[in-house]
Amino acid sequence: MESILCVDIPVQMISCTDTDGKITPMRFRFRDKNGEIVTITIDRILSEDQDRNRVGAHFSCSAHEWRLSRLEI
Repeated sequence: MESILCVDIPVQMISCTDTDGKITPMRFRFRDKNGEIVTITIDRILSEDQDRNRVGAHFSCSAHEWRLSRLEI
């Protein structure tokens, strides 16, 4: 698999939202260049930016995949 760290592709993000509205990313998946669906499970959240006064959130996460050692989203 080629590096997915520097590409702009659509992904399906799976997350959990608690009763206070805090988002916790859990995994995401995307189609690789061969059309195969690849699922990446997030191991650890390194940093997050969840401002309640705007739409959206930014996370830096760590994930291990047999083809990757570290991934930031």
